[in-house]
Amino acid sequence: MSGKKKKILIFLIMPLVMIIVVVLSLLSESKKTQQAREEEQSTEATLSKEEEINQMLLAEYQKSQSTREFVEQSTEVVQELSEDDEEYDDMIGNAEEDAPEVYYDGDLSDDDEAIIAQAEKEAWSSRDAVNYNGIEVVSSMNQVQTNGEWVLTLTDAEINAKHPLFLQYDSRWATYPYGTGTMKSSACGPTSFAMVITALTDITNASPPLVATYSMNHNYYVKGCGTSHALFTVGCSDFGLYCNEITNNESDMKAHIDNNEMLVLSVHYGNFTHSGAGHFIVIYGYNENGFMVNDPGSYERSCKYWPYDVIAGDINKIYALGKL
Repeated sequence: MSGKKKKILIFLIMPLVMIIVVVLSLLSESKKTQQAREEEQSTEATLSKEEEINQMLLAEYQKSQSTREFVEQSTEVVQELSEDDEEYDDMIGNAEEDAPEVYYDGDLSDDDEAIIAQAEKEAWSSRDAVNYNGIEVVSSMNQVQTNGEWVLTLTDAEINAKHPLFLQYDSRWATYPYGTGTMKSSACGPTSFAMVITALTDITNASPPLVATYSMNHNYYVKGCGTSHALFTVGCSDFGLYCNEITNNESDMKAHIDNNEMLVLSVHYGNFTHSGAGHFIVIYGYNENGFMVNDPGSYERSCKYWPYDVIAGDINKIYALGKL
């Protein structure tokens, strides 16, 4: 091919190549814009859904308050359960001396023991956040002035925590009615569920008393028995979560945690409760020392590692919950 023909060919092809490049660039940019728009719409839909759930929880509370006012006007005020009542969990509050000791894998030096003791002491006084030996505990109890009234909201520290610890006996809601008792005496189920909802979603109104109200309004509280397991297995969908019962197997438990799920355990008389009615706890992580527990009935038990061999015999059922 002569040089003249080559120049003519190049002259004809170059504009075509440039046009193709521009078109491809525009198509790529359009695709990116569309993807960004779809992601934005998805985020807005998610936020909208979670805002709907926040409003639902407030509406459940308003409904319960109007009903409760009628009940209090027409019947005797509900009394707090005592240790002799079937549903009472006597491992709440001041029964820590009855709890078995749990040790870390491997021997701890006196210095390590002192560090842990000091961390627990500081955690008790601040009730905000403490992190030692890989356990991070966030609980805002005693930082909120209740003035003798219920506080139904959570603090920013709790809302933003990866796995906040909510306690039944927290002064913000300890005396809030639940079933025939109170949050302190009977609401380990809703309190555990509130921890899971807050940790796994962006829902901000899932405080223990509001989740307890939801539980009562939807008949997940069963008089004489306590909280039905259906609160987790059925109620989960109302909060954008799924729930599956899994085996009492260490590998299975760890696999579900690795899948960004949290475990709710139904446990019987043993390390976590001395009540025949049983108890609910949450497991959110593990390492070589054992599982990390958020126990709604005890701050201390939530600041320890729990080897599988120690807790295996306590377990009735395990539910793995994750975000849909």
